Amino acid sequence: MNKNTKIIIITSDEDIIQRLISNEVKNTQIINATENLHYLSKFKSNNDNQINKRVLESSTINEERSIKVRKKWIDTVCVICGDQGIGYNYNILTCGSCKTFFRRNFNEDVDKLQCLTGEEQCSVSHEIRRKCQKCRLKRCFSIGMKPNVVKNNNRKTKDIDQLFTNENNIIDSKIISDTLFTRLSVEDWITIQNIQSSFEFFCNFPLEENSALMDLSDRTSAIISWSYVGSGTVMRFINFFRHMKQFEELDNDDRFILTKYNLFPIYLTSKGYYYKRVSCCHSIQFWQKEDENNRRFISLCDTSSYNVNTCDDLIKCLIELTERDPTIISLLSIILMFSPGISMNENEPLLKDSLSIYRIQCYFTKLLWNYLLDKLDEIQAHKYFIQLFTLILRIQLGAKELRQFFQHQFSITNTKDKVAPLMQTILHFY
Repeated sequence: MNKNTKIIIITSDEDIIQRLISNEVKNTQIINATENLHYLSKFKSNNDNQINKRVLESSTINEERSIKVRKKWIDTVCVICGDQGIGYNYNILTCGSCKTFFRRNFNEDVDKLQCLTGEEQCSVSHEIRRKCQKCRLKRCFSIGMKPNVVKNNNRKTKDIDQLFTNENNIIDSKIISDTLFTRLSVEDWITIQNIQSSFEFFCNFPLEENSALMDLSDRTSAIISWSYVGSGTVMRFINFFRHMKQFEELDNDDRFILTKYNLFPIYLTSKGYYYKRVSCCHSIQFWQKEDENNRRFISLCDTSSYNVNTCDDLIKCLIELTERDPTIISLLSIILMFSPGISMNENEPLLKDSLSIYRIQCYFTKLLWNYLLDKLDEIQAHKYFIQLFTLILRIQLGAKELRQFFQHQFSITNTKDKVAPLMQTILHFY
C-alpha cells in the first residue's frame, strides 16, 4: 500500500537547491521564510500530496552572504595555476578555469595524452595562454584534486532526482540523511579544507632541488648541507603556521617557544606524507636514488649511539596508519605545534598564555576526532584515535633521539657555528 509522504528539505547547498527548484513536480511549494508567518499556515492542512521543497532566504540575506563569500576568497590563490581562487573545488582550492578544466578532463587517460613539448614538465601558470593538457591534468591529480568528488556530486544529483521521480513513492529517510547530511558541520568542512590546501601548498617540498643541494663528499659537508636543506623545509612549516589566525594571535614569545621546541617533531611527521610517494613528479627511480643518498649520508655519520632504523620504522608506521591523508597529517602537525612539552626538553620555558594554547589544541583535536567519525564508524574511530595517540608518543621520543643524533654529529665535527641559523634554533644549540 502506497503512503503519501511530505518532505521538507532545508539546505544551504546551492547545487541541491538548484536541482530541487528546477524539478517540476506537482503539488510542490516553495516557501519564503522571510514573509509573514501566517502565510505558511495555509499550507499546513488539507493536501497530503504536497511537498515543501525549501525555506528560501530573502534576496537581502543572499546579497549579504554573497558579499561575505567574495571577501573570503579575495586573497586566495589557486594551487594549480596561481590565479585568484574562487573556493574549494574537488577537494582543492582552485580558480574557476582549473575547476572547469578538471571537471571536463578528469576521465581522460593521462598516459594517452600528448605533451606539448614532449618533456612532460610544462608550466601551467595562469599567465600562459596555451597550457599543456597533459601536464595540467597531471598537476591537478598530483596536488590532490579528486575525481571521486565529481562522481559523488553526480550521485548526489541522481539521489535528489530519485526523491522526486514519483511523488507517491515511500521515501526512505536514510537516503535523505545520507544525501544531505554528514557528521561534520559546514564550518568544520571549511576549516578542514582550508588547512589541507594550505598544508599541501606550503609543504610541497622541492625534493629534487633539496637532493641537488646535498653535498655527500665528506662528513662535514654532508651534515652542513643537510642543515640548510632542513632549514628550507622548516621555513615552509613556519609559513604554514603563520597563515593560521590562531597562531598569529598568540603572544610573540609564545610563538617563538612553540616554534623552537615543537617544529622538529613536525618535521619528522611530514615525512609520513611525502616520503617515497610515487607521483608524476617523483618516480620510483627518483626514490631509489634518494635511498642511495640516504645510505651514503648515514655511512658518513657516527651512528654508534643511534639506531638508524628507528626513523625509517616510525615513518613506515606513519604512512601505514595515516595512508598519507593530508587532512590527518596536517591536523596532527597542528596538534603537535600546540602541545607544550612535546620536545621533552627540561629547559623549555613556560608559556605566557598556556590556557589559550590549550584551547587551540583542544579545538583541533576535536576537529580531527569529528573527521575520523565522519570517515569511520565510532568503534573504528576509537581504535584509530588510540593508535594515533600511541604514534604521537613514538614521534615525541623519535624526534628527541634524532635531534640528539644531529647534535652529536655537529659536536664531534666542531661545526655548530656553520649550521644554518634556523636549524641551530630547532636543534636547541642555543
